[in-house]
Amino acid sequence: MNTRKALLICNGKMAADEVVHSLVSQVDTIVCADGGANAARSLDIMPDTIIGDFDSITGDTRAYYERAGVPLIHLERQDDTDFEKALLLLREQEVRTVAVCGVTGKLLDHTLGNFSILLRYRDDFDLVLFDPHYRVDIITATRTFPSRPADRISIVPLAPSDGIHYSGLRYPLQGESLSFGLTEGTCNEALDDKFTIFMRNGVLLVFRELHEGMWTL
Repeated sequence: MNTRKALLICNGKMAADEVVHSLVSQVDTIVCADGGANAARSLDIMPDTIIGDFDSITGDTRAYYERAGVPLIHLERQDDTDFEKALLLLREQEVRTVAVCGVTGKLLDHTLGNFSILLRYRDDFDLVLFDPHYRVDIITATRTFPSRPADRISIVPLAPSDGIHYSGLRYPLQGESLSFGLTEGTCNEALDDKFTIFMRNGVLLVFRELHEGMWTL
């Protein structure tokens, strides 16, 4: 079974510096999607590859990484985003787990578009997102998560999902369906040191309040 892990740095809002550096220490490869290289440089991170149409990376950052010998893959095509270009590269490299930083924030249209892309690649990767406030896991089957009592937990359907049960959360579900535009599961609360989401089918985003125990892939 493939166990390769990657950190993908995009051009949105970043998680705290210590979160990103912790992720760096856990992965086999680091890829920056275009302007994500600016964030990587500010954090003294040396990526293995930078990919994109290069409309966001600054000239100084591009020159810095060129001098360092980092491969820069310039793809001008506009039928996919820099985020998707990076995911396609990671799929070619047979990566299984992808931690993504900088995929939310800044421009709302980009953020919503990125979630659409995540849905498209849900079967190719185990995807975990990190932003300034949350760790977001994308799940397609029943799963148990560690937590702390009173942690804020939100479950948002990325695709129609049914047979949903919660165990260990303050506001339980008992076999209901969740569907974007119809029902959501935001603003729940962990009761103990773990909780379980049971599901029959679908795709769910599980938002967990980000603290040090949540950084491990």
